[in-house]
This record gives sequence, C-alpha cells and structure tokens, in this order.
Amino acid sequence: MPARNTHSIALDAALDEDGTLGLIGDEALNRCLDLRTILRAPKSLPKQQDGPNIPKTLTPASITPWIHSELSSDLPPLPAVLDKTLEEAAFTHTNTGAGKITDITYERLEWVGDSYMELVAALIIGQTFPHHTPGKLSQLRERCVKNLTLSEYATAYGFDKRAKLGPNFRPPAKDMIKIMGDMFEAYVAAIVLSDPENGLPRAAEWLKSLWGRTLAKEILEEETKGIEVQNPMWKLVGEARDMLAQQKAPVHAKDQLQKALGARGVKLEYKDMGPPGKDRTNNLPLFTVGVYLTGWKERDKLIGRGSANGKKEAGMKAAEQALKNKKMMAIYMERKKMQEEQNRLDKEAVEQAKALSRT
Repeated sequence: MPARNTHSIALDAALDEDGTLGLIGDEALNRCLDLRTILRAPKSLPKQQDGPNIPKTLTPASITPWIHSELSSDLPPLPAVLDKTLEEAAFTHTNTGAGKITDITYERLEWVGDSYMELVAALIIGQTFPHHTPGKLSQLRERCVKNLTLSEYATAYGFDKRAKLGPNFRPPAKDMIKIMGDMFEAYVAAIVLSDPENGLPRAAEWLKSLWGRTLAKEILEEETKGIEVQNPMWKLVGEARDMLAQQKAPVHAKDQLQKALGARGVKLEYKDMGPPGKDRTNNLPLFTVGVYLTGWKERDKLIGRGSANGKKEAGMKAAEQALKNKKMMAIYMERKKMQEEQNRLDKEAVEQAKALSRT
C-alpha cells in the first residue's frame, strides 16, 4: 500500500476517534483536517512532458516568513543530492575536465543555483520585513547570498575538503572564498535538479534555516518593534497560501463543519445517542450519533444527528444534517464572524498601545 494512503488511513482513524478534539485542541485539529484533505487529494497529472529534472513544485505561497522562536543556532542537516553525477559536479572545477562545453562543473551549476537562491531569499526576506524599502531589502538579501557568507556555509559543511580543483591549481585565499561560494550555489542547483518533485522545497527550507542564523538579530528586532506599515502585497500572498490548502478533493462533512464553526473556545463533539438499535433492512446494529456544540453561550447543544450501521458513518451523517440546517449555521457563523472581528479589534488596540508607548 502506498505510504500516502497509509498515512491517510491512520489519520482518519485518529480524527474519527471520540475525544480527539479534547486531547489536541481546536488549532491542532484544524491542522490535522487540512493534512487529511491534502492526503486525500488526487495527484495531478502534468499538462505537458517537461524535462525529467525541471523543478515543478515551488510557489510564492509555499514560502513563509521567519519567526524568531523557530530559529536554531545549530547547523541544519545538509540536504542530499539524489543524483551522483550532479553531486560530484557541484565540487568539480573546469580544470579537471577536458574543457568541453558538455562538461558538467560547479561553474555551470552555480549559475542555476544563484538564480534560485535570489528568488527564495527575496520571498522570505520580503515577508519577514514587509515595511522595509526595496533598498533595505536588497541589503539584507546581499548579506545572505554574498560569497563570504556562502563560503562560510560551504566550509562549515566541509565543501573545501570535497573540492576537485585540478592538478597544480592552488588559488590564493581570496579566490577560494569565491570558489567556495560558487560551489555552495552549485550544490543548491544540484539539490533542485536531482529531485524534480521535492528538491526545490527542500533547498528552500534548508536555505531558510541557514539564513535565519545569519539574520537572527534583525529578525528579533523586527518582531520586537512590530510592523509599522503592512505591505498589502504580502497579505495577498498569505491569502493565496490559504487557498492552496483547499485541494480539489471530496469534502469530508466533519471537516467542513469544523472549518465553518471551529474557533477559539468553541468545541464540537460527536457522542453516541443511546445504545445501538437494529437496522430493519439488514438486521445489522444501527448506531445513532449526535454532534454537540459548546461555545458562544451554548453548552452541549445538539446541532445534528445521524444513524448508520457504523459509528463513523453515523457521525458523518450528523455533520451533514447540521450543515443542511442553513438557518442554524447562519446564526453560528455570524457569531464566529463577530468573535473574529472582536479579536482583530483587540489586537489592533494592543498594537496601538505599543505604538503610543514608543512615542
């Protein structure tokens, strides 16, 4: 059985277990529901036959900003290059070959890696520092991608010991800084090109961890002083990120109900409504499950019920019944909207108070 299906089945079993919400909380449950939707989504077929190693899976919405509490001072693990030829080429100087245009060396790879790094750095830095001017953003990006920084990364991973520079080629220390920087860029390209499906996201996550160490001070300062001016461009990217999570897959009624009504302090529980009866059509046990809402001044409010030969299906039918009650759903969704609006106003008030305290 494919790993994707195995994970989906295991997640189904956990989410359908009574009491799961009480154990993990609303936020974690919503994340699990998102994951289940993604796992259930059918794999899309390519519209055209691309080259075998043309990266296909990175979007601006998949790149997220730094959060200081998530930074680590440890050197992140070196991502693997899945093709040995590309891995070797990332450390090979042109002096070691015959000088043919078909030779694969780090100088050819670093041109590709440099382009990807500039893009990834721009997306992460732009979102983390949304009120900075383009000039200031460019300065931060330059700190991340300049040869001296990349050379330090390369040396930390032992690239200098893996370099193949050719016979009798002993460049001075100044030139070695550029060579190591170029080899680092070449290694990034090798990660991306050797893994068409996941290479680019893997490289981006690795670079994000490395650069987070380099800009840790600036990231902390940004979080401490707060965002003074919100650039709407990055807000739109965030909205696109939310839309990407909604895959084109059959919508689970429980998931849909949780998404519609789930909020802080609001709980949905699925409970048996008495002992099972007998289904007259097939003589099998007939389970009846109710879905109960606690929150918004309600406590264990029955909002839907369903009956079926299994508890899982009965719970699904209970959620479906709740969703079909448009009048009731409109009332609770309006309460959720009012709660979210109040939360937004409270947050703005706190930010304004902080701003006044700094003046």
